[in-house]
Amino acid sequence: MPSGLHARSHTYYKRLILGYLLFCLAALFCFSNRIYAETEPVVGEPDSHEVYLKLKKGERVWKDKVYVAPQQPTVYLTFDDGPSKLTGQVLDILQQEEVKATFFVLGKQVEAYPDLVKRAVAEGHAIGNHTYNHVYGELYKGFSSFWEQIERTEDILAETVDIRPSLIRAPGGTFGNFDAFYFYYLDQAGYEVHDWHIDSGDSKRVGVPASEIIQTVRKGPFQDELIVLMHDGTGHEQTVKALPEIIRLFKQKGYVFAVLQPSVQPKHFAVGKVQQPRPSSEAGYEKQLAEAKVHELAMSALEQSRHAQQAADKANHSESSPMIQETAGGVSTSTVVGTKGSLLLTNHTRTAAAPLEVLLARKSLKLDTEHYRFKDGHYQVPLRQLMESLGGDIQWRGEQRTAVAHYGLHTLEYDFVQQELRVRDHGTTTTIHLPQMELQEGTVYVPLRGTLDKLRIGIATYGPEDGVMKVQVGMNLRL
Repeated sequence: MPSGLHARSHTYYKRLILGYLLFCLAALFCFSNRIYAETEPVVGEPDSHEVYLKLKKGERVWKDKVYVAPQQPTVYLTFDDGPSKLTGQVLDILQQEEVKATFFVLGKQVEAYPDLVKRAVAEGHAIGNHTYNHVYGELYKGFSSFWEQIERTEDILAETVDIRPSLIRAPGGTFGNFDAFYFYYLDQAGYEVHDWHIDSGDSKRVGVPASEIIQTVRKGPFQDELIVLMHDGTGHEQTVKALPEIIRLFKQKGYVFAVLQPSVQPKHFAVGKVQQPRPSSEAGYEKQLAEAKVHELAMSALEQSRHAQQAADKANHSESSPMIQETAGGVSTSTVVGTKGSLLLTNHTRTAAAPLEVLLARKSLKLDTEHYRFKDGHYQVPLRQLMESLGGDIQWRGEQRTAVAHYGLHTLEYDFVQQELRVRDHGTTTTIHLPQMELQEGTVYVPLRGTLDKLRIGIATYGPEDGVMKVQVGMNLRL
């Protein structure tokens, strides 16, 4: 055979064999993929590491949810930064116009004007969480700071109006403030974050005139479902003046008014470049995600308990069950089975008549009715017994009349001279004036829920069982 023909023949056979091998490999790949596809579960929890990588790239990850679209054009009037002295005037106008709205409140303002929040709830308005102090430098330096303010305000609202809102609005909106991690943690915790469609412009500078506010709202954009941003905080007298005309504008356009609820699809701004750099380690991500899931489980248990209690009340199975308070945009804590941070019953005059058992990770603290108190709807327990059961320690400084409790990196100083509680956490000190604490016959009594929260432990569920009130602590307990 000529050498050229031999070479071409050799090349041909090499290509033929290579093609055959490639065909076999492709068939094997397809077959293995088919087996994998058939054995892979259809649904399941996303891989935590993969989610972390997506979030780090700026991708947003959401839980599957079902929202309900309104049957007619609906507008949600929302007011931020209150309550303040102006909130009563806003409520008067809403009452005259027979309109319901949503108030995103600041925790420190709720402490200053609790009666106005109570009035808003009593008149059928929804309450949302707008953090505690609205200070951007604290809220957006890292999610843990934002989370602490959300939980602090949630606790204040639970104590003031007996609800824990699932609605959140970020001060300044989410654009440029939230990253993908912020959205993800709050979503996993069971919250709904709401931005807005129409900004009334009442806060773009001091003293924006009512005529300009009305004109800004008049420009829209208008669609079937609208969230309108306004403010009822100090300095917004012109917003109050503009409100009647804004309400008339939407009535003329055929809108109905409603309050935001978890069933309303939220408006989210795009993720912009954040103003402050934030460290993001996978270990920190896992820790924060665990806390978020504890909160979501607790809220779910509370909601299920509320529905169960409603069914029981309807069927008249128990005349002694606590009343259930209907809320919009939040969950009532007035249920037999509670959650992290609740332990608050509607019937504040009820006396404790059952032993109390706090279920920890590997042990429990049992107290009979003589060794704990039930005051103003809260369980108060001996500080020493609680700390020692948790694996912490406590010292009594007699000259300063101060009890010092240590748990991990947390220190709680109960000062009975200054009547204050100093919380030291990772080098930061927070002072709480006139805290809930009592010194009786050498025993320091502290609120069970509040103390666990300050130690970053929290409460998952609680409820009566076999004649004992059992409290299950959160998953993030450290012993």
